[in-house]
Amino acid sequence: MTIGKALPFCAAVLGGILFFVGYAGFDQFYLEWVFLLPLFWAIRDQQPRQALWLGWCTGLVGHAGGFYWVIGMFQVFAGLPWPVAALGLLALAAANGLLMGVWAWAVRLIVLRTRWNVVWVAPVIWTALEKFWPEIFPNYLGASQYQLPWLTQVADLVGILGVSFLVVFINAALWSVLTGWLESRRFVWRPAAALVAVLVAVLGYGALRIQSVERQVAAAEHMSVGLIQTNQGGTSKYYDPDALFREHKAMTVALAQVQPLDLTVWPEGICEIALALSREGQVPAFASMKTPILWGAVLKEVGPTSEKYRNTSVLTDPAGRILGTYDKSVLVPFGEYIPFGDIFPRLYSWSPYTSRFWPGESEEPLTLGKHRLSVSICYEDIFPQKIRSLMRGGREGRRPDVMFNLTNDSWYGKSTEPMEHLALASFRSIENRRALVRVTNTGISAVVDPVGRIVSRTGIWTKETLVSRVPMLQGTTVYARYGDLLGWLCILLTAWCIGQALSMARKGSGGDGAPGTAEDDGLVAHRRAHPAKKRH
Repeated sequence: MTIGKALPFCAAVLGGILFFVGYAGFDQFYLEWVFLLPLFWAIRDQQPRQALWLGWCTGLVGHAGGFYWVIGMFQVFAGLPWPVAALGLLALAAANGLLMGVWAWAVRLIVLRTRWNVVWVAPVIWTALEKFWPEIFPNYLGASQYQLPWLTQVADLVGILGVSFLVVFINAALWSVLTGWLESRRFVWRPAAALVAVLVAVLGYGALRIQSVERQVAAAEHMSVGLIQTNQGGTSKYYDPDALFREHKAMTVALAQVQPLDLTVWPEGICEIALALSREGQVPAFASMKTPILWGAVLKEVGPTSEKYRNTSVLTDPAGRILGTYDKSVLVPFGEYIPFGDIFPRLYSWSPYTSRFWPGESEEPLTLGKHRLSVSICYEDIFPQKIRSLMRGGREGRRPDVMFNLTNDSWYGKSTEPMEHLALASFRSIENRRALVRVTNTGISAVVDPVGRIVSRTGIWTKETLVSRVPMLQGTTVYARYGDLLGWLCILLTAWCIGQALSMARKGSGGDGAPGTAEDDGLVAHRRAHPAKKRH
């Protein structure tokens, strides 16, 4: 009995391991097609309350393994001792992992009470929770498939949530076919046929869209962009900021002498600068570089009665004149600000390593000649709605031709985080059909094409320059116009399904309804073939 009770939790742990090993960074993407099978098995005979705990166990293991780098981040970024940083990881994993617990509870509740088929119930609920669940570091399941461009092109219709939907659908369909065979020795053809049909449609759409976008790229005007990666960590600017600037300058001048550049891009937070509210003027230190530069700065904004610090990107022309600025608006909690710190300023004295930045308010693109540049800073590029908002083109609605992101990933050490960050960001290219240029101080700096493919990149913790010809595209996508319609639809469906299940439970209806195979109508969960037999 003890072993029997432990087996579901062992299966839940196995699902969590498959989850993080299959995710971006570890890059065993095929494991995400089956990572839910152990959890489906674990909850098949459970009541919804037990399913919640099992799902939470899977989520806790998956997020603790996938976000292991959070310990180092808390140590370096916030100055926390190792035990406290480890507790921070555990708290973050518990909060994010609860999503999977709620998912397992809802799936089990709905299938148990209504006997609706898990093949469509599971992906609908997952997508609703990915859209609804608040996370400090969003980690959409669909990002695990970034290496499969034919599979991910649907993101220009339904965003990365659509790819997450597809991954859970694959898991649920495979589970339905598997249990149909194991429990009744018959092939359940409906979920198998649905899986084949969906994959054919998705892959066919992907192939057509890739060809179409490649034709647009071939006909587009291109900009020659140089990326500077000095391999200097985030703390270098505190120890010797002048040396950090000089190294970026030297690498920029050397690169410009080798080949002409339309723009050179530096990472986040390289220089400190004070500007008036007008943001106009010249930065003499950039006048001798002979190339336009987009660079990250810690901006001291001097107003009539107050001063504010912002995480800013600045675009200067070859003479050092400021062409435009963008202030980061999605700030990192406990790194760039402390929640409720404005109300309780004393909180900042408890965390002396935490910066006190003010969020930006403008979403206007920057202009370089006739081209419009959308700029984001740090982890803003993993928030689909934020980039979608920036790509609207500000007050005039002139959509940018290309996207830039200035990042500092050195806080995470030599871990899987830089690759995970890049994989998540690559979906912004598909959703908006624009090239994405990302530059970091320690890697991974990269250029992502409008199909979402990483066409060129640097290493991690390497000193490199990278030059690429980047297409200037126009037009928009269904996702750029309408956003997460799939997510909102799944939220409505989930609320309705849970309401129906709870209503049936109050009326005393429902059966064992294990998530698994389906009867001929494809909507009702199948009862196990031999309920009276003992399990061995």
